[in-house]
Amino acid sequence: MKRKKVLQLLAKEGFVLKEGGNHTKVYDKNGKYLSAVSRQNEIRDDVVRLIEKQTGAKLLG
Repeated sequence: MKRKKVLQLLAKEGFVLKEGGNHTKVYDKNGKYLSAVSRQNEIRDDVVRLIEKQTGAKLLG
């Protein structure tokens, strides 16, 4: 899955995204750290599933 799509879906779900050095960090609305998305253009499906598990968001169809 494309990184841009993952970030769009997370933002649409209401998560706060903050740019870090090598990853984009994902926080909930209260500022609690949940996950990180690497800067690679293509994110492997197993990594996307892990991000789903950590955040509770539905990313893969």
